[in-house]
Amino acid sequence: MIGFQLTEEQRDFQKLARDFAVKEIRPVAEHYDETEDMPWEVIRKAHRLGLTTFYFPEEYGGGGVLDPITHFIIHEELAWGCAGIQTCIAGTGLAAAAIMGMGTEEQKKK
Repeated sequence: MIGFQLTEEQRDFQKLARDFAVKEIRPVAEHYDETEDMPWEVIRKAHRLGLTTFYFPEEYGGGGVLDPITHFIIHEELAWGCAGIQTCIAGTGLAAAAIMGMGTEEQKKK
């Protein structure tokens, strides 16, 4: 039988992302929707919590969260706050997959 319960680590990440969405994203979401400004301060705060690098291997300064289910959980919670801001947060790491997969060791460390 397959279990569909979240692991303790997944619940911890879910709570971290939900709390961030409640405290940092939702209060400013309408402002950024109306002004179409880039939410740099929100992105910086997300970065400080590791929400922009959780999927990098630990040896390269990331959180080492490699399973896709946890990625989806984190992004779902951030998108609950605001899908546009979540996309901005996720977009900061778009090149990461290519660099992690095909980059030089120097590029990966950078």
